[in-house]
Amino acid sequence: MGYPLGHGDRTLIEQPIFGKIGAKYAKTPAQVILRWHTQMGFVVIPGSKNVSHIRDNLNIFDFELTDAEMAEIAALNRGVRYYHRTDEQLAAFAKFRPKYEKA
Repeated sequence: MGYPLGHGDRTLIEQPIFGKIGAKYAKTPAQVILRWHTQMGFVVIPGSKNVSHIRDNLNIFDFELTDAEMAEIAALNRGVRYYHRTDEQLAAFAKFRPKYEKA
């Protein structure tokens, strides 16, 4: 799971609200979380090696969360930060240059 999904924190994805909303829209809890991030205006880049999960991660644009659902999800804020980086990691990222394949 990527950071938008709590970086593997099952206590986040298993929150009852995600199952309840997911059942309403026939979506998984992960899809509800990704939709919430998208509706908030965040850039979401979930990662997965599982083709089925990748497909599900892209299938979040055929429903829209209500204002009440958005607020209910936002109220889950536990003050937990899932992405932590050091200054060294940031400096290394800034220097990163991808290697492109030659045709």
